[in-house]
Amino acid sequence: MAQSSPGSPGSPRSPGALGRARKLLGRVRRRFVYDVYDVFVRPVPPPSEAVGGDPPGYRLTWGTPEDLARCTPFHTELDERERDEGAQRLALGHRLVLGRHGELAVFTMWVNPRNLNVPGLLKRRLAPEQWFIYKAFTSPEHRGKKLYEGGMRFVLAEMARAGKRELVGYAHVKKDVSRKGLAALAFGSVGRATLIANPLFRRVRLSRELVARFPEAVPRTGAVRARVRPEPVPQVNAP
Repeated sequence: MAQSSPGSPGSPRSPGALGRARKLLGRVRRRFVYDVYDVFVRPVPPPSEAVGGDPPGYRLTWGTPEDLARCTPFHTELDERERDEGAQRLALGHRLVLGRHGELAVFTMWVNPRNLNVPGLLKRRLAPEQWFIYKAFTSPEHRGKKLYEGGMRFVLAEMARAGKRELVGYAHVKKDVSRKGLAALAFGSVGRATLIANPLFRRVRLSRELVARFPEAVPRTGAVRARVRPEPVPQVNAP
């Protein structure tokens, strides 16, 4: 029976086999995910000390379903699918912060009053006195105007009026803009979530500190359902 020589086609050491192995390894590396997020909290100041105030040239308000329907993808990142899902979130009691330049919405940030919920990462129950902020986005034409900080100040002032105690946020360890905004308002880290995933497995690790601070895990219900579209458009989230 004839045997393949080390350099012959089909041999494990042949250039063809090595090339295929390198390509496979490259695909695995590209599909390997290692993401680390910090969860931050900030006490709500007393109503007498709460500092809101709109950034110069802008107006911050709560958004209505009608406001949401008028948001444009370029200035808010909310395309048809996101607006549809946002309307469902509003119906479930979430709140939408809008930053307006004139009548144009150029900043959005969402508020969840019940759960610290980051899809694909974690979902933990909040205390009744806590709110969680997520999915902040500033129009590319209006960045550098401190709208992210202004949006958080707006939420803190609203929480103070409502008698709430603590605002919760999160940020990826490499997302400098978000972390800078949180630091500017004296948010402090209370724990970390780490996502490790590749085509064969997916695992989320929560630090002991985070679990101790938010002890109740919440099952996912699928209450907000994405509209089926033939060609989903990838989204990029940035404050």
